[in-house]
Amino acid sequence: MIAGILLGLAVFFAVIGAVGVWLMRDPYQRLHYITLPCSVSSGLLTVAVLLHDPQKQAAAKVALVAVVLFLMNAVVTQATARAVWVRKEGTWPPAQPPPQPKPEQDS
Repeated sequence: MIAGILLGLAVFFAVIGAVGVWLMRDPYQRLHYITLPCSVSSGLLTVAVLLHDPQKQAAAKVALVAVVLFLMNAVVTQATARAVWVRKEGTWPPAQPPPQPKPEQDS
């Protein structure tokens, strides 16, 4: 029963991540929602397999895949953000630094 609940939560977080990617306006905002399926869902799936399957070898394989997903998420996110920047600005490294937000002044 606990494994089923964990699987349901994994699906829930994957769907929330997909909806977040779909609803965000900016590619940089969309990148944040990729983390949910890569880290949270894969972690919950690993725990569910560990609790449900008596063979620990299967859980070890799922855990290995979850770790690879977690580590590669940062690499893919960085590469995607850089590709978006290059497509928009034309070069990397940027010729000029990005504009900084103006500090708010207290009245």
